[in-house]
Amino acid sequence: MEGAGKCYEREHVQFNSQDLDQEQNVHLDPVQLNTQNIQVILARDDYSCVITGNTYKGKNRYIAADVNILLFFGYEGNVPVHKTKSDSNGNFRIEGLPPGFYCIAAQYSESPVERHLIKLLPGQTLHQTFIF
Repeated sequence: MEGAGKCYEREHVQFNSQDLDQEQNVHLDPVQLNTQNIQVILARDDYSCVITGNTYKGKNRYIAADVNILLFFGYEGNVPVHKTKSDSNGNFRIEGLPPGFYCIAAQYSESPVERHLIKLLPGQTLHQTFIF
């Protein structure tokens, strides 16, 4: 076995000459790339909004309980879309609202009605404080 210990090396480059005297080098070592296109989408299905708030009386901010809270859709609404009252700690919460423009009003005892114009963005929680 002559030549059994010999190792032959071969260049993996092919030269190609064309009629236009152009020389091209073609690499013959194939390369395989395995790629995957993965898309991760984090979606929030609930775009409802929440309004929380507090009601106080006086500059010392004493708790005002049982304050009537009215929510109107739009800036000139006549019929409230939601009614609630503040609890014994002066807190209130309105949930499940669609995004949009609202007018929130609060009435306490003989005090004049206090109104605020608000804009709710999708998924937003807004805090509103009323001081009488």
